[in-house]
Amino acid sequence: MEFLNPTALFGIFLLPLLLVPYLVRRVPRRLVFSSLLFLRELAARSLGRPWGKPHLPPIFFLQLLLLLLLILALGEPVLSVRPLRIAVVLDNSASMQALEGEKSRFELARERARDLLRGLSANARVDLYLMVPALAQLGEKELAPGAAAALMGALAPYDLGDRMVDYGEELSRLVKEKGYERLFFFTDHPGRASGGAIRLVTVGRPRDNLAVTSFRIARPSFASTQQEARIEVTSFSSKEEKIKLSLKGGGKVLASRALTVGTRKSVATSFQDFPAYPAYEAEIEVDDGLALDNRRFAVAPPSGALEILAISPRPQALYSLRSVPGLSLQVVSPEAYERIGSEGHSVEIFHFSAPSLLPRKHALFVLPPIENPLVAVGGPISRPMISGWREPHPLTRYVNFALFRPPYARSLKPLSFGESVVESPEGAVAVGLERQGFRYLALGFDPFPYLGRENLPMSIFTLNLLEWFNEALRGPGAATGEPLDLSARAGEILISPKGEKFTAGESAALFSRTFFQGFYELARGQHKEIVAVNLQDAKESDLGDPAPIELKGEPAVSGSGFSLFAFWPYFLLASILLLFLEWFWSRPVAQP
Repeated sequence: MEFLNPTALFGIFLLPLLLVPYLVRRVPRRLVFSSLLFLRELAARSLGRPWGKPHLPPIFFLQLLLLLLLILALGEPVLSVRPLRIAVVLDNSASMQALEGEKSRFELARERARDLLRGLSANARVDLYLMVPALAQLGEKELAPGAAAALMGALAPYDLGDRMVDYGEELSRLVKEKGYERLFFFTDHPGRASGGAIRLVTVGRPRDNLAVTSFRIARPSFASTQQEARIEVTSFSSKEEKIKLSLKGGGKVLASRALTVGTRKSVATSFQDFPAYPAYEAEIEVDDGLALDNRRFAVAPPSGALEILAISPRPQALYSLRSVPGLSLQVVSPEAYERIGSEGHSVEIFHFSAPSLLPRKHALFVLPPIENPLVAVGGPISRPMISGWREPHPLTRYVNFALFRPPYARSLKPLSFGESVVESPEGAVAVGLERQGFRYLALGFDPFPYLGRENLPMSIFTLNLLEWFNEALRGPGAATGEPLDLSARAGEILISPKGEKFTAGESAALFSRTFFQGFYELARGQHKEIVAVNLQDAKESDLGDPAPIELKGEPAVSGSGFSLFAFWPYFLLASILLLFLEWFWSRPVAQP
């Protein structure tokens, strides 16, 4: 027998309180007396012994049995056959690295899972699963309990966030497809499963935590040689916190600053005038729940000019960009682009042209043709007026849209994703998009040629879009779990933050094992390229308010030999019958 709601059984410790009414009063007796003087002596004896001698009539035991049955009914007792096919699912997301005393949440979950396995019979069979990056089985199928416990010893959580899936539906489907008699899910999220095959085991308690949620190394402008470190720290704490923030490079502390972060607030700061290194690290010195998010990594932006490849059937207007300092421009025709590709350039400008697929580069689309992978193109507009724009936004900064009047435009509408940045009464004329770490901008007007002070509103907008693309270069880096594109890296050696080495082959275009944050190095001979990979999921840092999980209590599969018989309705019915019996017992008897 087991209890679905064992917390209710603590009510048994309150049962001795039922004795109190029988100790503080004497049971009334019928006495025959001939003188009132006897009452004085009786009252004196009662006052001298306020508690009296315990007297427990039969109705006391009836009431005790009634309360005991009610407590057992609240505990929801069930009789079940010990399952023979079991699934153990461990939540191995980043928040499971949070410390609870001397042990992490994952270690606590692993210990509780081992205790569960020790209680199984020798002929039970166990399948072990991890939840991220995808629900996947570990080791062989149908392990013995001892073998499953040994396999857990080598497991550790990844630097990955929870997946955006319905855990209840996914685990219920697993129970149905595999025919498990019982599934145990160990996690740090609260929740409750109804009676059935699925059991939720929650570890950990709410904790205060702080996190470095943003870190970028950028140049104030693409023509500047100086670098600026921009850092954001977010509090998931119930009180104001004072911390020390450090900027590191080359294994040394380059600069530091004391910060005060309010309750559940964010604070942003920046560092300038620090030595140049290929890669940098931002770290906060604080003793909080999760050490993983106290650090963040970034690489330096590329030195030299912003390299642009322009593709246009009418290139004359694009040559004016060569007058912009800090910019390198190559112009080719659409036919030549199909032959040479886009290696060696960081930004592409498609001028009156578009590729069949979105390029894996930052790209600007100027008056794209109707057949393009980015936006739907509307009808022509002569000298459109600007009726709205997104603010604040890097593209609209310092632009006087009252004087912004392109001679010709077309309205645009995103095909699947993106947002309107600049609008006319006829529709959007500038649409900005970000996908898989790349920035795309579609313009329904032609900002070229670049005329400088002769057309100041349009020139400022052009410089803004160049800055927007430049800012994205080596910006936040990749997210943990996000694949790295190695399509042109055959033969290069990839070194992970843990020192593991992989060779990029011809057939392996993507490397998808970025499960840990840190620096990933691509090396060929003396040449090295560094990619910063960070946990970019703020929900994992919120240890005080984790999202609850709704699990469905799937019944055991038919034919599995698993049975579940609930006793609590019978206990409740017996309690009601005893209540009526106690009521009839305690009714006063009418005297003739």
